[in-house]
Amino acid sequence: MGNEPLQVASKTTPSNEIKWSRIIRLTLLMGILSGEVYLLSKLVTAQVVTALLILIGFVVLRFIVRTVLQITFTLLRYLFWIVVLAVILLCVL
Repeated sequence: MGNEPLQVASKTTPSNEIKWSRIIRLTLLMGILSGEVYLLSKLVTAQVVTALLILIGFVVLRFIVRTVLQITFTLLRYLFWIVVLAVILLCVL
């Protein structure tokens, strides 16, 4: 009982646990892809590098749009239930 480590339970809500792991994965992915593009640019023509950069841009844009939409719909869900509760309270009172 004397030497037991103190355990602290940390609660994370679904809206808080969304982003950090995804942002870290995106950063690692972008670093790896940047290195690959740099190495490929030494071997291939400028047109191929441009095509790869366009594809990478679409992937990054898709990630950003999905994240923004996920956050937006989460906030709208909470806002919807707040409005429903407010309407119920107005009807009761």
